[in-house]
Amino acid sequence: MESITKFDRTPTMSTYLVAYVVGEYDYIETKDSNGISMRVYTPLGKKEHGNFALDLASKVLPFYAEYFNIKYPIAKADQIAIPDFASRAMENWGLITYREIALLIDPKSSSLTVRQRNAMTISHELAHQWFGNLVTMDWWTDLWLNEGFARWIQYLAVDRFYPEWDVWTQYVADVFSQFLVLDALKSSHPIEVPIGHPSEIDGIFDTISYAKGSSVIRMLHDYIGDDAFRKGLHNYLKDYSYKNTVTFNLWSHLAKASGKPLIEVMSSWTLQMGYPLVTVYEEQQSNKTRIIKLTQQRFIADGSSDDENLQWTIPITIFTKSNPKSIAKEILMDKPEITITLENISEDDWIKLNYNSIGLYRVKYEPKTLARLNEPIANKILSPQDRLMIQDDVAALCNAGHQSFVDYLKLLLSYKDEDNFTVWKSIASTIGNLSSLLEYTDYFDQFKKYRLNLCSSIQNRIGWDATTNENPLVAMLRPIILTLMGKSGDQAIIDEAKNRFQQHINGNLIDPNIRPAVYVVVSHYGDENTQEELQKLYKAADMNEEKVRLLTAMGQSLNPASIEKTLQFVFEGDNVRMQDAYIGIAGCASSRVGRDIVWKFLQKNWTKLVERFGESSVFLIYFVESCLSNFADEKLVSEIESFFHSANTSTVTLAVKQVIETIQMRSNVLKRDSKAIEEYLSQQ
Repeated sequence: MESITKFDRTPTMSTYLVAYVVGEYDYIETKDSNGISMRVYTPLGKKEHGNFALDLASKVLPFYAEYFNIKYPIAKADQIAIPDFASRAMENWGLITYREIALLIDPKSSSLTVRQRNAMTISHELAHQWFGNLVTMDWWTDLWLNEGFARWIQYLAVDRFYPEWDVWTQYVADVFSQFLVLDALKSSHPIEVPIGHPSEIDGIFDTISYAKGSSVIRMLHDYIGDDAFRKGLHNYLKDYSYKNTVTFNLWSHLAKASGKPLIEVMSSWTLQMGYPLVTVYEEQQSNKTRIIKLTQQRFIADGSSDDENLQWTIPITIFTKSNPKSIAKEILMDKPEITITLENISEDDWIKLNYNSIGLYRVKYEPKTLARLNEPIANKILSPQDRLMIQDDVAALCNAGHQSFVDYLKLLLSYKDEDNFTVWKSIASTIGNLSSLLEYTDYFDQFKKYRLNLCSSIQNRIGWDATTNENPLVAMLRPIILTLMGKSGDQAIIDEAKNRFQQHINGNLIDPNIRPAVYVVVSHYGDENTQEELQKLYKAADMNEEKVRLLTAMGQSLNPASIEKTLQFVFEGDNVRMQDAYIGIAGCASSRVGRDIVWKFLQKNWTKLVERFGESSVFLIYFVESCLSNFADEKLVSEIESFFHSANTSTVTLAVKQVIETIQMRSNVLKRDSKAIEEYLSQQ
């Protein structure tokens, strides 16, 4: 018997926000504190996997309504898990779609890392119900208004309900420092970028739109204060409800609410690519007076000069040893050079710029100024955000040739007693990048010994297994340290990983929080039989989270045959969903031997990949970046240029330029610092 289903009339809305889903699903439901009907739809038999999402969403939705002082504008807010979905999530109005891994949580096997990542994604998509749906960008040029704002406020929401996760420190590592890497390239682009053809759209859903956009919002929020920020947002959303808007409209409302000249201040951050390097020069005038000279210039990843002489209006903050928890001096730097006088500061007192790393700039200190910071780093007097960014800035300066990587390796010794998850995550990332460079030298084994020395103290303290009432961030730190030590050759770690992996196969399951480390270490030292075991586990897994853990590890073998086997597993048949294929590529390309194999694979199969994924697919960009970014041979540049010129795939044009620039920079680092690094490591 036929039936007719009638839907309520939609509000005035953009067509890209309309969604229908047809299929068999279970669902759970509730109402939030404002009476909004909320559901989470799950695959059949997995209702309990939606509980985390429903509980969080029912808190976040009214939080946003209160923060914006504008009610959620429709009667329901549904969320649904889609098995095959190109994007991680999509903010369709009232029916948000997610990949399964981005929404569902298995209470027995989901790690804290995935719970946290899902909380971020859910909070991000719910923010779009106001910022993007209720008020929509006028054109793709203002994409960052949607994505940058949602990326910032997702952290505000998650911090509200999970303060123990310390997400604002994680923001510095996962968002702030990531945009600093990409935006230092000459091939970067401004936040506001003209779009003239549909093929250009996917290319701007990148780190600049999301990460730099949100970092601009974070800096702005700090600059004008929360009260003025909320007042300006409310008026902006109220005035442009069910309308289109441009960046200028947001600036004007926030400027009016704060009484500050934001249009002049913010234009340098959205209309120009890049960001400044602030160099600090000190002169002690007397026992208690110090003159600080600051200069600004664009920071470029390869250390070259800025031909355009770009300048920014920079909110500068300075704090000192005498009061490390508050700002001693705050000034708006709108010139190439300024001079500041600090009173009541002794000759041996340290100073630091950029309190809590909120300003969008890197800092270069003179050697004596940097050396004074070793003590507050080692004793954790500085905040985790500041400890993190000191080493991140120095690493970037080393990459650019402003300092030697020996300076970075010496600085890291101040972090031997570091116990903050996010600081270690950042250090591990930089060490990983440096490792992928030093793989091309004859002294890589010496560097692995250095890594072991750096990590041994924290590993001895946190061990393998969680303790009663353990800080949740320790559970997230543990796999980072175990992976780093295992891949550095610590035999006890390797043996224990192999033992636990065998027990896991036999049914004694590994704690989900350390599975990534165990899988990576056994894969790294395993043979083809190990790969077969990992593939069996992958096929047997019914949660995509577990599949991603296994897929990430599979390619990280040092055995060429195992890497070939992983590529076959990923791309032949239907073992791996298309949306996850790039994860396999990234794992295979994580080693020197794997990189060469993956590059040959891409060249041989590029036409097939374009046909399979689509010429405008963002996954093609992921393939290019994950395969090529860690090469260090400048001779490869012409080969890459020639291949992609012939391939004529416009979607990856910007990614190829960025990859080439990165390879050239890495090659220069080896030429410049290799001998000095070898000499330093030989003395350790």
